[in-house]
Amino acid sequence: MKVTHKFKVLLIIIALSSALAPTPAYSQQQAQQTVRPQNLDDIKGRITELIDQDKFASARWGIRIITREGTPVFEHDADKTFIPASNMKLYTTAVALDAFGPDYKIMTSVYATRRTGKNGILRGDLIFYGRGDPNLSSRFENDDPKRYDELTPSDLVPVIEQIADRIKKQGIRVISGDLIGDDSYFTGDLLGQGWEWDDLQFYYGAEVSALTVNDNVVHFTVTPGRKIDDRPAITVQPLTGYVQIANNTKTVANGPTRIGINRPLNSNTVQFFGTIPRTAKEFKVYIAIHDPASFAATLLKEALERRKIRVRGKVRGLDSIARLGIPFDPSKLIEVATVQSQPLSEILKVINKQSQNLHTELMLRLLGTCHKEAGTLDEYGHPKSSADLGNEVRGQFLEKIGVDPQSLSLRDGSGLSRKNLVTPHSTTRLLEFMLTHPHFNSFHDSLVIAGIDGTLERRMRGSLAANNFRGKTGTLTFASALSGYVTTKKGHLLIISIMGNNYPGPGRDVTSVIDQICSMLAEYDGPLP
Repeated sequence: MKVTHKFKVLLIIIALSSALAPTPAYSQQQAQQTVRPQNLDDIKGRITELIDQDKFASARWGIRIITREGTPVFEHDADKTFIPASNMKLYTTAVALDAFGPDYKIMTSVYATRRTGKNGILRGDLIFYGRGDPNLSSRFENDDPKRYDELTPSDLVPVIEQIADRIKKQGIRVISGDLIGDDSYFTGDLLGQGWEWDDLQFYYGAEVSALTVNDNVVHFTVTPGRKIDDRPAITVQPLTGYVQIANNTKTVANGPTRIGINRPLNSNTVQFFGTIPRTAKEFKVYIAIHDPASFAATLLKEALERRKIRVRGKVRGLDSIARLGIPFDPSKLIEVATVQSQPLSEILKVINKQSQNLHTELMLRLLGTCHKEAGTLDEYGHPKSSADLGNEVRGQFLEKIGVDPQSLSLRDGSGLSRKNLVTPHSTTRLLEFMLTHPHFNSFHDSLVIAGIDGTLERRMRGSLAANNFRGKTGTLTFASALSGYVTTKKGHLLIISIMGNNYPGPGRDVTSVIDQICSMLAEYDGPLP
């Protein structure tokens, strides 16, 4: 997900209240406007009136509404391509569920290159080896995975502490070699194709690594000083020395909070500047880190040090390029600790309900790594990236369900890229296919519920679409989408995909139309074709 606020790297927002500002609730005025349609012609006429408003003259709308049997109810430019934003997650999660099944789990391991001596000295390296598990995060410590602004970050990452405890139980007291964060399980770049540079320092643009800890972000809190001109206190969680803070902020008497943040793309020094009033509330922000594998290894080293386990060597990362001459061979290593992810069915709930970009990108790369032949070369003779291989798997799935992948542009897994292009027709076909899929229940359970949870928690309340519509939102600047399932008042299931692009006005104007359409369909109690 990319939030509706437009962040800039050098001139950030004023008084950021939350990086996940939800869309305003479905209003009473909208509820009054959504009069129960009398027949299908009434539905078609009202939808046309909504999207033909003068203010949308420069915008593009793509809409397809079908019955569960695939019979069209309404179509408008349904075969034209649109930027789907996070509706792309429907494509990635459906393919992942089809390929892996809902019970699929991902293993993360820690290996020693040599056996530990009787004196507790490991005369070799310790390798923290990732395979794409998104669950190495405080987010998953409770039964109900939280979104960022609902978390109460601790100073430590519990799963890292658990791994450190398991290493200690192996009798290791000293590691004479290096502690290596190894993310070579994935090949290719750490960023998605077509991602915008000014998204990359924030949590929704975090680098994608096979070794991912704490969603590859840290949480900063800026607390005003006691006196005017005092430098505010800035703390980081989890507690780590991996990031450096350049504090150029100042406490002032009054006025709005004006805090700017800049993390250069190849750096882990985070620069803070601006002012915060002495009586203001804390300012909080989640910032992505650079080089996730080294970040994970550093967190583990710090956890080992808290247990009096000394690492004499360096902390370093090891990627697929560095691995070219040193193939990973677990049969030649000693596994000293493991951790297993939650099942895929639980991972998908975070992806679709909270619109988690990083976790979706991990799924795309897992598809490529696990379901394509290793060492496949691209047109230039280089090994294909895990993301490119994952796109090939996704394309094969679309062909299987009757969608021509060549008519679309599928560039990343999450929808953060503006190079993605899909159609309402292809999206409804995907949703139609999943209705009869053996794992449909897991897919359905992962979708956001209008008025209840995730990115639709505050939308469509007070309408019959609340606790009824299930699907996926999509939000980028100048692009909004909503696709999923809604049940009419008479109990008929409808499959819908609505995409609005190129509207330069407030995003709520587009989401208001989308919500009114969904609510109108939920109110309908007549027959379907």
